[in-house]
Amino acid sequence: MKTYVVIMIAALSAAVGESLLSFGMRRYGAMNLAEPSQWLVLVSSVVLNRYIFLGVVFLGIFFFLYLAALSWADLSFVLPLTAVSYLFAALLAKFFLKEEVSWYRWTGTIVIVIGIVMVAFGGKSRSVAPVPSLQTTDSQGIMGGLTEADRHSCRFFAQRPSSLDRTAVREEGNQ
Repeated sequence: MKTYVVIMIAALSAAVGESLLSFGMRRYGAMNLAEPSQWLVLVSSVVLNRYIFLGVVFLGIFFFLYLAALSWADLSFVLPLTAVSYLFAALLAKFFLKEEVSWYRWTGTIVIVIGIVMVAFGGKSRSVAPVPSLQTTDSQGIMGGLTEADRHSCRFFAQRPSSLDRTAVREEGNQ
């Protein structure tokens, strides 16, 4: 249940952030990114325009909630559910930004929502076990939380020569 709640809050944060960015960028008009001076305007707008700044903050909230959700559930579960932000964004575009949202866009948004419902009710949210923690408190150190196969893989990659080492070996062999 917490995964659903966090994903919904994250999706709403993303939609609010994107709406604030859109509202803030309307002040500047169309940007011509071929002109270097426009890049300075774009970068400075993050600090100078409160709507863009708040949009970035809301997108930051989305990012950290998204990370938390990924720690609890599979990517193939979390990512489609965050698409509910498209519904939130369409509603914000219509009622907050006063955009003309065509019936084609509403239909597309409804198709996305149907897909979200299919993912949400289509099975469990975690299909693989989480990766074991690398930090342990036992005497085995950093390798203690890994399976024997994982320990073998770590030793294999740790013992393989790097590309620089292989170059040196080839050069020694040519002499």
